[in-house]
Amino acid sequence: MRPAATRSRYNKHTAHLYAVMGGDGYAGPIPQGHEVNVWPLLEKVAERWDAVQARGGRTPEHYTDWTKKRDDKAADTVSRACRDTIQWMACWCGERFGADPLGLHYIAFATVIDDICIPPLDLVQGRFRMYGRSVPDMMRAMDGAGWGRDAVHALLSLVRQAIVQYAEKMDFRPGDEHVGLQDALNDSPNMWDGVMFRANTGNAYGTAIMVARNSATGPVSFAWLMDSAICDCLSMDLCKSALGIYATDDHQPTSSQHRAEERKAAYRSIYLDLIDDLVFAGAPEPLVHFGRSGFLFVQIQDRYQERRQGRRFPLAPPMIRELERLFGEVPTDAWLDEAFTAANRIRLAGSHDHIRAEDVDPPHRLHPSGRQEAQVTRLPA
Repeated sequence: MRPAATRSRYNKHTAHLYAVMGGDGYAGPIPQGHEVNVWPLLEKVAERWDAVQARGGRTPEHYTDWTKKRDDKAADTVSRACRDTIQWMACWCGERFGADPLGLHYIAFATVIDDICIPPLDLVQGRFRMYGRSVPDMMRAMDGAGWGRDAVHALLSLVRQAIVQYAEKMDFRPGDEHVGLQDALNDSPNMWDGVMFRANTGNAYGTAIMVARNSATGPVSFAWLMDSAICDCLSMDLCKSALGIYATDDHQPTSSQHRAEERKAAYRSIYLDLIDDLVFAGAPEPLVHFGRSGFLFVQIQDRYQERRQGRRFPLAPPMIRELERLFGEVPTDAWLDEAFTAANRIRLAGSHDHIRAEDVDPPHRLHPSGRQEAQVTRLPA
């Protein structure tokens, strides 16, 4: 089969020339098998916060700002998440960025989950809305437009992202008394678990579906979608590392007290394995480009430059016009504005012990009680 895209110039045979690999270059082939059962780790997160509630405390994380850009209003966070979505789609699909507004709405929901701590049930039941639109509204529109299985895969991927993003935020408590979700993943014998969790928190799989639809690739395989999704996240992490943006993240999947350089090389070698797999298996060029695109969008998008400077940039008039055309005029409703403001006021107070019960909602459990036995799942290399 003749490849639909050319091989990357940054590949297994050139990676050793760049210090960003964190070691001697390509360290593969890296095993692509799971060694960690994530569900018991997620359950521990829920149990910790259930224990807080049982002691009469409350969790202040719901609807707090996680952007590190000092947003005063929920409307700033939501409008910038939609701006980021438009800029990403332009990097992925060029002038077709606005060809399918439903795809943009989907990616915007996947983006804002990263930026605001949203309880998963609030998302899927429609309590949380952006520009007057909820996830159930969006899914009904997809169903009406005949998306079929694409809508099913996209919805399930968004729900998975909502769960793991919520757990990640609720679990972030520095200190020696607790081994967190990320720490447990980082102690995995290989880097595959961290890579997959990273891709799931970013919902790059659901985004890859949107890129394929927008680019009119025709039928694509699960492997092509998943490999391009993982590569999109890893190329982003590589570029964020090179530009010093990665160091500002709360969760760094290559951080470890031991074997740090070895882990960096292994983590980044997975990118080199998968991007070659995409090319030589004949994946459509738009999906190969999606996998490589972190080397482009990190350098030029407002989202990452704002992250470096710790502040928001004003919306330019052309972007304001595109937001109104593709999303609407009013980013948030009064309920979200109030919840965001109250949550950040509580969080800035800095103490969980003095939070009043009426200030915030109790946390939703991630899944019913009852532990799952650990299982090891092997994926083909």
